[in-house]
Amino acid sequence: MSETPFRPSAEIYDLVYSHLDYSRSAEIVEAIIRERNPLARSLLDMGCGTGLHLEQWRERFAEVEGADVDSAMLDVAARRLPAVPLHLADYTDFDLNRTYDAITCMFSAIGYAYTRELLDAALANMASHLEVGGVLAVEPWLQPHMIRPPSLRTHVAEGEGIVVLRSSRHRYDGDESGGVSDLEMTYLVTTVDGSECFTEQHTMGVFTAEQYFESAERAGLEAEFLDREGVSGIGRGVVVGVKR
Repeated sequence: MSETPFRPSAEIYDLVYSHLDYSRSAEIVEAIIRERNPLARSLLDMGCGTGLHLEQWRERFAEVEGADVDSAMLDVAARRLPAVPLHLADYTDFDLNRTYDAITCMFSAIGYAYTRELLDAALANMASHLEVGGVLAVEPWLQPHMIRPPSLRTHVAEGEGIVVLRSSRHRYDGDESGGVSDLEMTYLVTTVDGSECFTEQHTMGVFTAEQYFESAERAGLEAEFLDREGVSGIGRGVVVGVKR
């Protein structure tokens, strides 16, 4: 995978998603990890983006690192967390030459592994970076039964000296067994200096809970799909795997 769809919006990403409760998300996921590995000390956040989850993890684990395929997002994360190691890495083929007690992949970043082969590669690579007894926690993208396309939505975010209007169009090519969703997001960004408009295209894989579970098992993990309220407050559950 080489696409970096968030590059145009990296500098406004935190404002657009400021309504999410990252502290609560971190609390839920930490509890999931410690239920399975109470002594976990090291954590890698894969698909860390601008580092909002990492900011929480560093208060909860002795050693944290982040990785993302998008250098623009990592630039924002580096300004937020200058002392935290960050890696430019694709989760389908990365090798950081070390292992961790826990690996997280939050806010549906796994969705960019949009085929079964890419999903298998991503989970296998993350599993290979776990210590024995290590825990993988992945927040999935939408499952087939959650999709009601075509879907049109708008979202407005306001900050000091800036207003962002985002409109989105979601299309789905698949059925109840899975498929691919195409999410087009168009931004109108207005500041005191003027306005600009740009569009991002996001292609994401739609898998069932069973498919996530099976992929994690193929990665050598003792897996489960926790069908609970989304760990980011978005109702998508969490895939959990323990390396035995």
